[in-house]
Amino acid sequence: MTSDAHGAIESSSEFSEIDNLDTKTIAEARDNYEKVFITIRETLEQNEQYSCDDETDRLCLAQNIVDILRKSGLIRREEA
Repeated sequence: MTSDAHGAIESSSEFSEIDNLDTKTIAEARDNYEKVFITIRETLEQNEQYSCDDETDRLCLAQNIVDILRKSGLIRREEA
């Protein structure tokens, strides 16, 4: 809480939740959002040979991520 020269009081608050998504395992995930985050995090960890500065590497990473999400049942390929 702060007050200005005229006596007006202003209040603000911040909320942050600790989700531990940097260390959680898939088994500890609470919902699909966390499962997707953890799956992507683990895929990036396993593919550290790629550089995000290189377009070919970015495309390979994107393909690996989509493939692992589909294999994990977190997304599915829909027919057009």
